[in-house]
Amino acid sequence: MQVLRQLPHQHQLASSPSSSCDIKSIYASEKVREAIRDHEQAIATSTAPKHKAKVVVLGDSGVGKTSIIYRHRYGAHYRPVNATIGASFVSFDVGADRDEMVRLQVWDTAGQERFRCMVPMYMRNADAALIVYDVTDRNTFEDVERWLKDLDRSSGTEEAHVFLIGNKTDLVEKREVSEAEGKALAAKINAKFFELSNDQPNLFAAILSELSEDVLQSRHQTSEKKQDLSTIRKEKITLGEEKFDDNSTIQLKSRKSRCCSVI
Repeated sequence: MQVLRQLPHQHQLASSPSSSCDIKSIYASEKVREAIRDHEQAIATSTAPKHKAKVVVLGDSGVGKTSIIYRHRYGAHYRPVNATIGASFVSFDVGADRDEMVRLQVWDTAGQERFRCMVPMYMRNADAALIVYDVTDRNTFEDVERWLKDLDRSSGTEEAHVFLIGNKTDLVEKREVSEAEGKALAAKINAKFFELSNDQPNLFAAILSELSEDVLQSRHQTSEKKQDLSTIRKEKITLGEEKFDDNSTIQLKSRKSRCCSVI
């Protein structure tokens, strides 16, 4: 079984190139559990932010998913050598205030068709997804909705935040998908839209910042709803007890009245 050499500071999940969907049942599952254990241990031994969120990066092979993530993590000099097999992850702490800081666990997934059947495993419990396409390749743009359907089926979350990213905009002469088309698709699938290029190294940081704000806002709203429901339940219980007490008082007065009438 041929295993891809791990990249520095990266957990690489690998499998035999000659295999396809038959490897996901045992081998891929073990690799996923192993990577998650390593990741959780790394978090436990560091000063972790209060909030954590899982982000999956989706898109066809060659759109630049790995390059976007690792250039931001390790600098503009980073160049991916091999295609991603299975998935790998990198953590980013986003936010100035520790109480509002979010540790984004960004999962880079394989885009090759032969490994696509494994990707849904990494989508589970995702808080957000970055769907990337190559503006110089219309086929990758047309596959966006297919990736979104996979996310809806596999994430297990009610409303994962979706960001649509058109990559490689610096290749102006080769461009096949216009910015207007990207914006229209983003509006259709209820996603936020961005375009990236190699000469905009800081833009991905802005995307992660906005994503973390969206996640925090959703969690605050969920927390407020739970508090409101808890308050309503307490009020119902209190009202019920008061009603019971009133009835008891009425019944007691009625008994006293009957006793007095007999005397």
